[in-house]
Amino acid sequence: MGAKKTVSEKELNIQIGERLREIRENLGYTRDEFADILCVAEGHYKRYETGATELPMYKVKILHNKLNIDPTYLIIGEMEDSFDLDVFMANSTREQRDQLFKRIFEYMERLLVKI
Repeated sequence: MGAKKTVSEKELNIQIGERLREIRENLGYTRDEFADILCVAEGHYKRYETGATELPMYKVKILHNKLNIDPTYLIIGEMEDSFDLDVFMANSTREQRDQLFKRIFEYMERLLVKI
């Protein structure tokens, strides 16, 4: 039988799960869609969000690679860097700006479809 999780491990899983749910909702995804991204059943994914099951690091990497989710924020709840739009606009190429706007429009479309 496996070792019993300490309270701090359980609390950490709950905090990560809460941030995972918040990120998913902010991006406009359903639980089922996030489960598909992580290649798990929806019921198993729900256990990540509730903190009942620990989110493996390789799943964190999948979220980072596919959705640009900041692993530092997901794990410890702190943003690694802040984003300053004025600085970005002044120091980016047209291609980088176009890519940003494309992502913003895709995000907005996704949210509007959910309404």
